[in-house]
Amino acid sequence: MKHGFRLRPDFIYRREAPAGDFSDRKVPPRDLRPPSTEISSSRGSTLRLYLTALAVAQKTNRVGGHPQWLPVVGSTDRPGWTDLIATDAVRAGNGLTTLEAKDKRARSVRASLKRLETAGLIRFARSEGKRGDFENYDLLDERGSSGEQQLYKVPGLKEPVATLPPGFILNSWVHVLEDSELALLLMVACGIGSLSGPSVSIPAETRLLHYGIGRDPYSRARKTLELFGLLNVEEVKRHRDGKTEGGENHFLHRFALRTRGFDEDALPTVTAVLKEQLART
Repeated sequence: MKHGFRLRPDFIYRREAPAGDFSDRKVPPRDLRPPSTEISSSRGSTLRLYLTALAVAQKTNRVGGHPQWLPVVGSTDRPGWTDLIATDAVRAGNGLTTLEAKDKRARSVRASLKRLETAGLIRFARSEGKRGDFENYDLLDERGSSGEQQLYKVPGLKEPVATLPPGFILNSWVHVLEDSELALLLMVACGIGSLSGPSVSIPAETRLLHYGIGRDPYSRARKTLELFGLLNVEEVKRHRDGKTEGGENHFLHRFALRTRGFDEDALPTVTAVLKEQLART
């Protein structure tokens, strides 16, 4: 993954703004957002699962190659999704009613696969509803239900893509960040609709209608990613057209990915930052 983790922009950015009266208090519904925010949630693993699936494809296949499916639960000689996706599942119950953590992870994976099917990002090869169906599916490209469904192929080096540093995958940042933080990173990596300049500065209307990101998750995510050392954030007082604003409204932020931040192992870095923040309270 020496060229970074690459995603086609249509996964992150919706080309046409949805029709309707939307605002930061009334975010477009999921089916009117780009796939990345359509499948995001506060606790689910669907976005992380799809990003991990693309990473596996890019790591194991040549440009233009289509990945083979993985089983939900792995074996001694082959990993499964329960081995590749981090969840907060823990062993529950006792005796005959015990539900092992791996069983809970498997249930979470199956729910995410169903969500990906609804979003047009995977396609089951057989009828729905049976346990075996989750072991046989096709990974579809990043456009989801907004375009003609095609098998996912590893993007070529000359193809327009949004790129995140290799450490986003290899150092497990994809597994420790919340979906709102992942969405903001993807928006910065994509950068479509940014005001001119060396950094990425996305007007609020573009953030909302084309990236599907509301103000509250955006505000929380930018602060967290800055604390984790993944984003440089510069607050600039400007109009949405980029002109300087003399009043106190219309604050935009200029973002730049901190590539070196992704070189750090995610879990110990996040743990240290959170402990430091708790010590200050």
